[in-house]
Amino acid sequence: MFHPENAQNEIQFLNRTDVQIRSWNSLNLRIPPTVYPPREDTDLLLDVLDSITPFGSKNLLEIGSGSGALSIYAAKHGWNTHACDINPYAVAATRFNAQEAGVVVEVTEGGIGPSGEGQSLHAWNSGTYDVVLWNMPYIPAEEAGEQLLGPLEEAALIDTHPEGLLSVFAESMASNKLCRINGMALLVCRGNVGWKRSVDILRQKGLAARIVRTKTFDDEEAIHVIASWHPFVSNKHHHMREIDSTNAELLRGQYSAGDSLTASIQTSGRGRHGNDWQDHPNSFKGSWMLDSRNIVSIDLRKQLLVAHEIAHALRLNEQHIHQLNIKWPNDLLLRVEGKDKWRKVGGILFQSYSKGDEQRIVLGIGLNTDAEHLEDGQGSLGELGIGLSTSELYPLLNAIVASLFEDRLPQIGKIELPTIDSNIVLSKCIYRNKQCQVKAIKSSGIVLADGQENQYTISDDDEVEWINLHLQ
Repeated sequence: MFHPENAQNEIQFLNRTDVQIRSWNSLNLRIPPTVYPPREDTDLLLDVLDSITPFGSKNLLEIGSGSGALSIYAAKHGWNTHACDINPYAVAATRFNAQEAGVVVEVTEGGIGPSGEGQSLHAWNSGTYDVVLWNMPYIPAEEAGEQLLGPLEEAALIDTHPEGLLSVFAESMASNKLCRINGMALLVCRGNVGWKRSVDILRQKGLAARIVRTKTFDDEEAIHVIASWHPFVSNKHHHMREIDSTNAELLRGQYSAGDSLTASIQTSGRGRHGNDWQDHPNSFKGSWMLDSRNIVSIDLRKQLLVAHEIAHALRLNEQHIHQLNIKWPNDLLLRVEGKDKWRKVGGILFQSYSKGDEQRIVLGIGLNTDAEHLEDGQGSLGELGIGLSTSELYPLLNAIVASLFEDRLPQIGKIELPTIDSNIVLSKCIYRNKQCQVKAIKSSGIVLADGQENQYTISDDDEVEWINLHLQ
């Protein structure tokens, strides 16, 4: 797994201390030098694993098992457990500790290595696991500096892979080389890998991703457990050449929560206040039926949140951070380099239908992909070099909708929607002939403040004139 010149260095690190005996969660673990011991991140992942009852074939894989703590816990609680690690000393430790604990854990050497060379994706049985655990090496190489670590210790702590370990993992999972199609991965990682959010790296591969646990340290650094899965695998996706409205069809037709519908042509789409949602030949038009049991209400803040998550996931390079924005209550905006004005590139719309005990909630998403046929004030993803076709956009948007609203494993905890980053919300506006700034975003509207700190609560976007917005 490592270059030959590292061998002598590794031996020196192995000789610096004796094997530790560590008590963890009623286990006595023998931990050789260079093997990662249980720490706060282990406990964080344990908290999530402890909430999941073994399901499916009850097969679990732990990548990077270290001392074997989590694998042994899983085996004790009904999982058929397979562990792997690229550190041969960790493999030995996991085997020994499992034997001492009286459980069966299959242990192999290999995994996703610290660099692009010599890695093994054959350390497990592809596509056979219901749950995959990985307490990832999440410290970026540039932060590690010249810490006094041996190469095996570095592999447990530092992400030196040229593509980033999370990206390699996402590709493997999306290609069904890890979980079963209805399985789930639980990953410990930071909120960001470089400039990109960790959840977006997974979503860009068509995987749902949601933060389910967080640990914040005294220095304000935080680590997260991210749950990732294949979205809506038990549901149907429909495509129609022409339809009046994808939202309207889902509301009136025989569809189940999690089903989705896209159309090439939409003749009577609707936006806010019943306005026409103008159709373009190459634009994306799609809707999802949501589970009304998981959504107490549909409100303006949820619409903006969907736009927020789409804007983040569409960032394919660092420049897009400054070129994609959102506007309350439901618009996606863009601007090309050298221009001050923001233009609308897409919109989000929730709609609902109730009859007796039946309630239906649908989410519609529209995005302009091509600059052709656009009206003044409208933009397209193609202008930013985001060359995603409508068929390529669907897996990304499907992953975002599932990340926010699919109740994949209720045992993990209730769905908690993420917060909105105010830095990507258009905030300067004119209200009652005064220049104002958005101070808060609520379910019922926004709170504006003028230069004298007078505050106004607004529930209708028609009352506000936005600064630096290209009018349509």
